[in-house]
Amino acid sequence: MSLGDAERLFDMDPETARQRVVAAREASSKALAELRDLVRGVHPPVLADRGLADAIRAVALDSLLDVEVSSDLAGRPTPPIESAVYFAVSELLTNTGKHAGTATARVTLHYEAGLLICDVADDGSGGADPANGTGLQGIRSRLAVFDGTIAIDSPLGGPTRVHLEVPCAIRSE
Repeated sequence: MSLGDAERLFDMDPETARQRVVAAREASSKALAELRDLVRGVHPPVLADRGLADAIRAVALDSLLDVEVSSDLAGRPTPPIESAVYFAVSELLTNTGKHAGTATARVTLHYEAGLLICDVADDGSGGADPANGTGLQGIRSRLAVFDGTIAIDSPLGGPTRVHLEVPCAIRSE
C-alpha cells in the first residue's frame, strides 16, 4: 500500500512520496530478513532422512558446478550441527559458483578427535575475503554458536580452500 500511496503522491507531494518509498523499502528489508531467518531454521528433509554427506551430495547435484563429495563419517552429529554445516557448505558452493570462475569444487567431510571437519576447495581465481560481503561472515557466525571455526585460504589467482571445524560427538547411524 505504501508504494501505491507514494506513486499517487509523486506529482503532488514528492517529499511525502519519498518518505513512503523509504518506509516501504525498510518494511520489505525487514520482511526479507525474517524470511531468511525462517529458511535458515528449516531442516531439509534429505538432511533429516539421509544425513549430512548425502544432503551435501544432493546440493552438489543441484549446483552449477561439478562437485566431488567424499566422506568417511561413521555416524551423525546432532541435527543442529548437521544443519549448520549443511547450510555453510551450501553457501560456500553458491559463492564458488558465483565468484570463483571455476567449474569444479570438492567437499570433504571427516571426523577426528571430537571434531567434524569439512573442507570445501576449488581451483578458481581466489580472493575470497570475509570482509567483502556477508556470506563468509554469516558462516562464521553460524558455526560460532557451536564453538566451530572457519579458516579461509584464498590467495589471488587461487586456489581457494575453506576449512570448517565443529566440535561435536558423532552418534552411530
